Amino acid sequence: MNKDFIRPLIIAVLAVLFSGVLAWVIPEHHNHLFTIRKMPWLPASPVQSAEFDDIFAEVKSLKHTQEELRPFLKKLEALKPVYDKTPGSYDRNLRIAYFGDSIIEGDVITAPLRYFLQSQYGGKGIGFVPITSITADYRKTVKHEFSRNWESISFMTSSPSRTSLGISGFTFIPRPYYTTIRKVETAVIDSVISPVDSLNTTDSTHVDTEQAETTEVRTYVNYDPWVEYTAADIPGGMANFERIRLFYSNASQDSYFTCAYDSGEPITFRLSAGDGLQTINISPDKPVKKIKLTFSADDPMHVYGVSFDETEGVYVDNFAVRGYSGMDFRRIYADILAEFQRILGYDLVVLQYGGNITDPSVTNYQGYKRRMIGAIKHIQNSMPGVPILIVGMHDRSVRLDTEYQTSPDIPLLIRAQSEMASETGAGFFNLFEAMGGYNSMQNYVNQNPPLASTDYTHFTRHGGDKIAWMLIDFLFGKGSSSATSEAK
Repeated sequence: MNKDFIRPLIIAVLAVLFSGVLAWVIPEHHNHLFTIRKMPWLPASPVQSAEFDDIFAEVKSLKHTQEELRPFLKKLEALKPVYDKTPGSYDRNLRIAYFGDSIIEGDVITAPLRYFLQSQYGGKGIGFVPITSITADYRKTVKHEFSRNWESISFMTSSPSRTSLGISGFTFIPRPYYTTIRKVETAVIDSVISPVDSLNTTDSTHVDTEQAETTEVRTYVNYDPWVEYTAADIPGGMANFERIRLFYSNASQDSYFTCAYDSGEPITFRLSAGDGLQTINISPDKPVKKIKLTFSADDPMHVYGVSFDETEGVYVDNFAVRGYSGMDFRRIYADILAEFQRILGYDLVVLQYGGNITDPSVTNYQGYKRRMIGAIKHIQNSMPGVPILIVGMHDRSVRLDTEYQTSPDIPLLIRAQSEMASETGAGFFNLFEAMGGYNSMQNYVNQNPPLASTDYTHFTRHGGDKIAWMLIDFLFGKGSSSATSEAK
């Protein structure tokens, strides 16, 4: 063979080998001019796929845990059904605080749950309702209208406030203005994301992203802030209002508000001064269908919401916060949360989160788990003796290649949720498995009528009804299999 050919060939082969080793060894680097990506020397091992198969199998085998809910279940069993006319001593009220993100917005899941429990054990009322809500138009169990000049502080407030939030995750302050967010300019920033852990960036990747800088603009108005509630006589709603209580704090000696019943003349109510949680009973002399509360724009008191209920029966409060992860419950100060518990007397706390944490690239949810354990312990310390039920993440599909499939991180997230329940003494409901497990969201979207929206994440009202029945069967000890069949 020609030596002039062999020598260049050897050099070329060595160059290729050297380049491959170099590409495998050097770290990734990003800047504004160029990007160096770390290249794998060999194709990805099929072990990773096998590991995920094992995790899916593990998640499928995760059992619902109900024993931790024994105090609640015992009280539920002791309630007197509305059809039972026999004399005797029975528990007469029960209340559930149902916390979640956008998955329960608009009273989805909670409305059918409330309707079933009230039809079985009595109760008339939708429970606690905040002052304003971005999904007021979507909720059908109460007609909810309000003015724009309320300052809203929540779990999602960009700059954390020293103001404690209320039980719903919101605090509202009357203002003589409303705010809007306006875009100022677009800037290129260098951010850090991690494909390894959703909270602990142990293997960070730098990427350039465009971020719109914004400013808050105040528009002053010449009217006082108001909120109006109108009863909705539908399942999970109520025909009229009888017992009405307003929750507030940080009122002054001169604080007051007015209440108009059924468009009648406003009645003035004086408020008690003090920093702690206060409540005032504003129940009408006879049932009404509508109330309108008006506050002074110049009195920055803290208003939390209104409770529509009775002294007897079952109540399910919907505490939905869009975009919330569930990890920052300490922003509801312990003394405020304890006072809400003393006044409202919750018998069960339900936590349904995960939709704002899930990410297909995440392979470790231990940081999320630690933060959630802290949040759960804060609730337990502030509401001692109240059992907690963690509803595991539902199936969520993402587009992989050309089709929608279960997001690969979902089983990891559910396993972390199951572990946090076990480590805090909370109950656990494996919603993913109750839905049908892997790729079940596709079936929900394709049902007629659809049980989930085409974002492959959120349930429709029909889907919410089905999930509510699964929870009902779980609470009554029927198991997920019967829940799945009966809810179809």
